[in-house]
Amino acid sequence: MSNIKERVLHIAEVKGISKIEFFKDLGLSYANFKGIQKNSALGSDAVANILAAHSDIDPEWLLNGAGGMFRADHQESDGHTLTIPSKLDEIDPTNAVIEALEKVIAAQQTTIKSQEITIHALTDRIDTLEKKKKKKK
Repeated sequence: MSNIKERVLHIAEVKGISKIEFFKDLGLSYANFKGIQKNSALGSDAVANILAAHSDIDPEWLLNGAGGMFRADHQESDGHTLTIPSKLDEIDPTNAVIEALEKVIAAQQTTIKSQEITIHALTDRIDTLEKKKKKKK
């Protein structure tokens, strides 16, 4: 799965939840996960809602596609999720959400820096073209 929205759709498929119900329960629109919208970004609030509603989903997998779909303290067997007791049960589940949001923020900061560079380059190009235009007159 190449993008986060495809992984979100995969969660509904694996859990056997209708996509319409899945997105309704999350307060999201299914329309944003199909067609051309499927390639658009997913906001950090949506990521937080997904991870809060589906605490068995590994945040690293959801954000980056790395590792397994389910957290280390869960295993998938015949379509049923089995919880394996571990010290992770003692950890506040909001820590996973916070870590996931920090990763989203870092990715967004990288995107912003890249866009700032692009804007600067385009501004320089516009200035150059305007100077050439003035010289021709």
